[in-house]
Amino acid sequence: MSRLREHMQFTLREWRVPLTLWAVLSTIAALAGPFGTMNALSFGPRAFYWAAIIALAILLDRWFSALETRLPKGLKVNLGVVLAYALVLASLIWGLNHILFPDWGSWREWLWLLLIILVISGSVHLVLRLQTTPASPLTEFQRRLQIKNRGKLIRLEAQDHYVLVVTSAGQELVLMRLSDAAQELGPLGLRVHRSHWISPEAVVQTRRKHGRTVLVMVDGAEVPVSRSYLKALAQAGIAPA
Repeated sequence: MSRLREHMQFTLREWRVPLTLWAVLSTIAALAGPFGTMNALSFGPRAFYWAAIIALAILLDRWFSALETRLPKGLKVNLGVVLAYALVLASLIWGLNHILFPDWGSWREWLWLLLIILVISGSVHLVLRLQTTPASPLTEFQRRLQIKNRGKLIRLEAQDHYVLVVTSAGQELVLMRLSDAAQELGPLGLRVHRSHWISPEAVVQTRRKHGRTVLVMVDGAEVPVSRSYLKALAQAGIAPA
């Protein structure tokens, strides 16, 4: 039940703003009828048309935003994501309009759509980059996960070229190195083994097993501790067994 509640809380936080934006913009567009839709469509079809267009734009934006978090950071990458978003959205809207409106279909109209979307999305992207306060390391890291798996961090485990991220909501493989994940999360946890990172708050018990210190985590996993990390473990307030 607690996992379901945490999952619902994350989902509501993630989608509250997009859903509000979708409702407001859809209502305004349906009433105003921009780009000739006032004359081409009656109110009912016009409202459905703009609700679908704006929902498509928001869903694509969310998908491209998730993609952007998996790419190296930098201005060129950000601009590339905006351009890709504009190209995909303009093409989808152009195709939909080509089906709905008999007189629609020239490349000039597609280029006009692309220009409008590129200007709007580029401006919004730039404003958000300039005005949005930097997210916490935990928030930035959890954006790599599916919404359903975003809970309290328990532990990370290196698996080949991936990191298994275990949270209170679930677990997921993320393509990155454990060292990079540990550096990104900073003081939120600590390495206890070359293949393991843990959140101190998620440690239930320390014990000895086959002559080695082992941490029992809240998910039931037993995480081995290398000798070189015993001092850091004690400094974190976790007494080695």
